[in-house]
Amino acid sequence: MQFPIRLALLLRPTVKVGILLAVGFSVLAFVSTPFLLPEITDHYGISLGTASLIGVFQLGGFVVTSWGAGRWLQPRGWVFVTSLGAAAAANLASAALPPFAVLVALRLLSGFALGLVAWYGWVQAFGDSRRMDDVAVTGPMVGLVAAPLVSVLLTAGGARLVFGALAAVSLIPLAFGYRSAVDHLPRTTTRNRAVPAARILLICLGLFTLGGSSVFIFAVVLGTGNAAMSVTVIAIGFSLNALVAIPAVRWKAPRKIPSPPMAAAAACLILVATSTQPWLFFSALVAWGFFFWSAVPGVFEVLASRSRYPEERAGDAQAVMAAGRAGGPLMGGLLIDGLGTTALGIAGAGLVLISAIGVFTVRNVAPPLQDARSTTSTP
Repeated sequence: MQFPIRLALLLRPTVKVGILLAVGFSVLAFVSTPFLLPEITDHYGISLGTASLIGVFQLGGFVVTSWGAGRWLQPRGWVFVTSLGAAAAANLASAALPPFAVLVALRLLSGFALGLVAWYGWVQAFGDSRRMDDVAVTGPMVGLVAAPLVSVLLTAGGARLVFGALAAVSLIPLAFGYRSAVDHLPRTTTRNRAVPAARILLICLGLFTLGGSSVFIFAVVLGTGNAAMSVTVIAIGFSLNALVAIPAVRWKAPRKIPSPPMAAAAACLILVATSTQPWLFFSALVAWGFFFWSAVPGVFEVLASRSRYPEERAGDAQAVMAAGRAGGPLMGGLLIDGLGTTALGIAGAGLVLISAIGVFTVRNVAPPLQDARSTTSTP
């Protein structure tokens, strides 16, 4: 039900089309990484752990600019144009498959550009629920077609063609409207410290994404290896993963206890990392999208209710989740090269379970603080 409704809304967006296309391009760039890892490993003759550095540095660059852009920049058109130009240059240079150290540096540059694009897009939507819906749904919508598209490009021309296509696609948003709807961003001079319960919840969110990304960044490697599946079928699994995320994230019912879907997500990680049955691997890959996005809004609700300044904690939550995603590829690469896929599954699922237990404990032990801001002025 949600898919056609969301598609119709995108045809009449409240955010400039060029900005939505740029946000979609960033999703395409990140989705391509799991499919590129086997190609990079073979081309350079390196281990998966070393190859995962392209994901680590790209996500790391994304974290740095998405955190810091609001402190250093105003949302001007030149920022948008420069970031997409840098992304195009980084991907075009990557298509030459230069020495691996240079490739890693280029993926870092790509991450910087993607972080600016994401920040520019979300700034346009902040505070307007309709605009936020338009930007938020762009990710899953692009995710539906991104993985099959990358799979086709890999089959046709390998990593060079994928990087070349990313360079070309990054320039398409410039042909559409991208003028900022925000004239000026206020500069915040003070921040309020999180209360202990909120800090624990933030740590849990970081562990949740760290454990999840450590496994899913290698989903293509795991599926073609353990389950002997084709890249094309795995790409379909990624698309369905994005599809089931749409109703999960837009579900309007209260999410009072987010820990059960978090635990279910942990079970999906074990199956993705260790399953030798194609149908089981495929089912877990798809189900992860539903359980992950069913859990995250619920954790946000618990975090908001246990925070004196929930608007500040919302930004902190995005930050720690991004940091977890950045660390996941490095952790997963070290484990899959050293102790194997079973250890990878246990470690990734273990972190997710720890985060589920932490959220459940805080929810049941720490009282809500919804009225705290009206009764006290101290953090």
